[in-house]
Amino acid sequence: MEFSKLNMLIKLGREFGHEQIRDAGFSDTEHAICTFLCFHDQVSQDMIANALLLDKTTVAKALSAMEEKKLVAREQDGQNRRKNVIRITESGRESVSASLHIYDSWFSSVCACLSEEEQQQLTASVDRMIACALQLREQKNQKN
Repeated sequence: MEFSKLNMLIKLGREFGHEQIRDAGFSDTEHAICTFLCFHDQVSQDMIANALLLDKTTVAKALSAMEEKKLVAREQDGQNRRKNVIRITESGRESVSASLHIYDSWFSSVCACLSEEEQQQLTASVDRMIACALQLREQKNQKN
């Protein structure tokens, strides 16, 4: 498979969800962070950046905007004063709930053209590919 085909599929998915995410008042980055926080509450800014593969500066800017919108709250970590703990607010949870599974729903619709066996094979293949990509990333980081 060519990377360009996979990239096209991802772009089509983002295009599908983009309008709904914007209508909910989020940027794509804000939506990704809120979705992450729905499942991983009270985490550090670094953990968010690492988990979502985002630049730390991008996350910091998004979190500042999200704080102003009352979507997230930052609190100083009681054990490490230089570290902040990020949590989603009730308002943030309510705002993102309608679009929480938008990409999963879209992908399920796209995968409906595949048989159950093909869907299982695709999932297994993508899992292996992610594991390989993470291993390559780790090797690169060890060299640096």
